[in-house]
Parts: sequence; structure tokens; C-alpha cells
Amino acid sequence: MRRLSAATALEWRVERRYGVVPVAVGLGVVWTLVLFAVPEGAARVVAPYLLFVDTAGFGALFVVALLLFERTEGARRALAATPLRAAEAVAAKLTVLTALSLLIAVPMVAVSVRGRPADTAWALGVSLSGVALTSLVLLTVCLAAGARARDLSGFLVALPPAVAPLILVPLLHVSGAVAHPLAYLVPTTVGADLIRWGIDPRSPGQEPLVVAAGVLYALVWAVAAAEVARRGVERGEEGSCVPWRRTTGTRGPSGRGPAVGRARAVGRARAAGRGALPAVAGFVRVDLLGTGRGPLMLVMLVAPVLLALLIRLAFPPVADFLADSHGFDLVAHTPAVLAALVLLHVPMMFGVVGGLRAVEDRDEGVLLVLRVSPLSLRAYLAYRLAAVTAASLVGLAVALPLSGLMAAGWSAGTVVALILAAAQSALLLAGMTALAANKVEALVVVKGLGAVMVLVPVALWALPQPWASALLVLPPAWPVLALPGYASGPLGPWWCLAGGAVVTAAASAVLLRRTWRSLHAL
Repeated sequence: MRRLSAATALEWRVERRYGVVPVAVGLGVVWTLVLFAVPEGAARVVAPYLLFVDTAGFGALFVVALLLFERTEGARRALAATPLRAAEAVAAKLTVLTALSLLIAVPMVAVSVRGRPADTAWALGVSLSGVALTSLVLLTVCLAAGARARDLSGFLVALPPAVAPLILVPLLHVSGAVAHPLAYLVPTTVGADLIRWGIDPRSPGQEPLVVAAGVLYALVWAVAAAEVARRGVERGEEGSCVPWRRTTGTRGPSGRGPAVGRARAVGRARAAGRGALPAVAGFVRVDLLGTGRGPLMLVMLVAPVLLALLIRLAFPPVADFLADSHGFDLVAHTPAVLAALVLLHVPMMFGVVGGLRAVEDRDEGVLLVLRVSPLSLRAYLAYRLAAVTAASLVGLAVALPLSGLMAAGWSAGTVVALILAAAQSALLLAGMTALAANKVEALVVVKGLGAVMVLVPVALWALPQPWASALLVLPPAWPVLALPGYASGPLGPWWCLAGGAVVTAAASAVLLRRTWRSLHAL
């Protein structure tokens, strides 16, 4: 018990140092203010979904990033020489990250039931139980998958098949689209139900015996996944005694790891021709096909198509459900949905993946290898920025019309919105490389900037003038404002293009200057 307490205290200090705790506090404040700003009835409808999707899953990526960063830095090897067991290290991570989810959830639940003081104790008790249970299941499943991954990119490739059912089935169940006890076979369903029942005790639900069985089932899932994670952590500690383990396309303990594999790919490009251009071609091949990594970039190229098809199929039934059940006309808010789910979401996906690749290259010493390669640091950075921008342009050009939400078709405003939105991916990449020194801090930056990119379209849609004008200091506000359906007022699309270019360029210059200093400090 003393070892577990010490490990938990150490984990808390580590996560506070890397910014995980501050970003949890910040998200709690932001989501609480959002729920406070909407009417009481709307808050009771929105809060369960927000608590389940964002708050309960707060630590899902952090738990894997922390584990992989410890492995990269050799901390896992050092801890293996101490009395601390792998099970206690896993328990410490689960305890701290679940506690942070609850820290975010407490004010959100309290605000969502304002006006009903008699229900506050019930809401806090039941809803927080659902948040904790959901968090445990998601954390243990992600940790079990992440313990087997070589790096964060490989984990992100394996993440959707593992987590998608744990998110989608409970959402369908809570919305009423899948009202069947078999939905409890997905262990997170009972957590979503507890969150909803705590905030709205009058909502329809299952029999108490079914709920109790669902809670027990979810706990068994969490324990089983935690055991798988423990074994994966122990195998990782054994493997970390060898500098580079055998991975796809690399040698074993001969010193040739993924970083050397990527350098060899650039070297082969150099043999085909001199200069930075062939070396960039080598990096393109590595990013698409992978060298010791999963082909994450190749998978991401089809992500906008899948996202657009999902929106195209789901939007009509969701709009009908909200109109029939809650009297909410989602169709009238189509531009805001398009801006939040497609226009800014596609660049955010490519920016995050490109930023994680850049941070991983720095962590694993790839940038040190580049100092003796034909690809300079300046050319490497230019390649990363150009790659995510080009991918975002293509992805948006496909996803916007395919989503079925672009009622106005291609217009000057749509083209301007596409161009400015694609530039946000490079800005996000620059923010990650400028503000993050490792993968954990990179995810902290993503959490903060991602919240901005999600809230800006909603705020611009809902806020009246002149309050909405205050958001124009944020680069993501300009592509949203140029989108047809938003009130760009006297600016028009071309003034939006000019203003957005200036604001984005200014923010990029500041971030790239800091990135350049950090790269030269290696």
C-alpha cells in the first residue's frame, strides 16, 4: 500500500509537470462555462453527452503517451530495478487520470442541475459514478492496447477499432435509438446511463437489476483489461533492456532502430540523386508506408472520406430524432455543424498526426540524424508544414461536398473557407512543436487547441455582435466566418481571406520562431 501511495504521488507530480493537471482544470472551467451559458433545459440534454464523450475519456490518450514516453526515456527500465511492481504503476496511472476526469466533471454536473438544489446530491453521486466507471474502462482498454504498441503513432492506428464500439453503442443507447438490454454487453453503456440518470432522474432507464449487472460486468472488463495492460508493461520493461527491439523493417539489438531505419530511407533517396528534394521523397515514403511504425499517414488519407460519409448517413436521422424528442431543429444550424465537424475537424486531424510525427522524430533522435543528411532542418520543417496543409486541402475538397451539408455548393466563401481552414493544420503542427517538448506535452497542447477549434464555430454561430468580433483574434475564426451561412457581415469572403491570412501568418511566425529555436537547441 505504501508503494502504491508513493507511485500515485509520483504520477501526480509527473502529470502536473507535463501540464496534464492544468489542462484538466482548464477544460473543467471551459465546459462549465459553456453549460452555464446555455439554458437549463439544454444543459440537461447536452451535459450527459459531453461528460461521456469528452470528460470520461479525458485520460485515454494521456495514459498511453505517458507509458510510451517513460519507455523512450528509460524510466520504465529504471522503475523495473525498484520494488515498484508493474501492477502498482498501472494502478497509479488509472487512479490519477480517473481523479482528473472527476475533477472536470464535478462543476459540470453541478451547473447542469442548477435550479434543482434537491437533486444536486443525487446528480453528483450517480453521474460521477458513471464518469468514474466509464473512465476506468476506457483507460484500461487504451492502456492494454498501448502497452503492445511501439510508439504513439502505432497506437493511434489500432485505437479506432478498439474504442469506437465503446463510444458509439452507448451514445445510440442513451439517445434512445438502441433501447435494448443487449447494449449492456458494451461495458461503457452502463456508465453512460448512470451519467444520464444522475442529471435527469426522470429519463427512461432499465431495471435496477440490469443496471447492477451492467456495473459488475463493466468492473470485470476493467480488471481484465488492467491485467492485460500489466502484462504488456512488464514485457515492455523486459524489452527496454535492449536499446532497440525487433520491429517491422528493422534489425534487432544491433543498434538499428526506427530512427536509423528512417535515416536509411533518406540515405537511399540520396543515392538516387543529390539534394534535399530526393531526401524529402524518402521521408514521404517513410510517412506513407512506415519504417518501424504503422502507416498512420496512409490511414489518415482515407479518414476525411469516412468522416464525411458518416455525417452524410447520420445527419438526417439525428436531425429527425432531435426534432421529435426535444423539439430542436438541427437543420437550421447546418452551417455550424459543417464548420465544427468538417471544416475545422479535418485540418485538426492532419495537424495532430503531423505534429505527433514531428515530436516523435525529435524524441527518437531522427532530427540529430538529419544533421548529417541532405535534408536540412529547415527543409524538414517545411516538408512537415507543406504535407499537412496539402493533405488538409485535398481532404476538405473531398469531405465538404461528400458530407451533404454544403447546401450552397462551391462559392467564393466556400473556397476561402477551405483555404484558410487548411492553413490551420500547419498552425496546429507549429503549435505542437513550439509548445511541447515531448509526446505528453504535445497531447496537452492538442487538448487545449482542440477545444478552441471545437468551440469557435459554435461561439461564432451563437454569439451576437459585437461579442463575436472578439473571436477574430483567433485564426480558426476566419475560415468559419467565410463559410456560407455565417454572418460575415460587411467583410465578405475576400476581406475574410485577407484578415485570416494576416492573423494566421502572425500566429505562425511566432510559433515557427519558437520551433526553430527548439530544433537548434538539440
